[in-house]
Amino acid sequence: MDINEIRSRFRPAIEEIINASGVDEQFVDKDRFRVYVTTVWGNAVLEPERSGITETDLPVLHDFLNEEIEDVLGKGQTVTNCYEYLTSKAGEDCMVRLQVSQQHREFIHYFARLILGADGFSNLNSQD
Repeated sequence: MDINEIRSRFRPAIEEIINASGVDEQFVDKDRFRVYVTTVWGNAVLEPERSGITETDLPVLHDFLNEEIEDVLGKGQTVTNCYEYLTSKAGEDCMVRLQVSQQHREFIHYFARLILGADGFSNLNSQD
């Protein structure tokens, strides 16, 4: 699948995430957005076929998500940065504020360890 097909397939989900994360018409709750986007990525990696893609489409989906993340969070922000933030003290605090369930937090932490590596994950937690 090429990037345009991925955009077409996942654009509605991203728009729904942005709408669900909106504080008002001009502002997005960036914390909520990060939780949703990392959840989309994790679910796609675990079961790509449920998202209508194959495992070989994951790099293209990753590129698409990075584009969308940059649009909302700013230049240079990526899926990886979302995981870094969510495993920091500020990210943990935001997940408590958002009432993210323990099971959902564990899901996010699982993927953070895969993406950041065990050392990066533990270093991030100990910095804050």
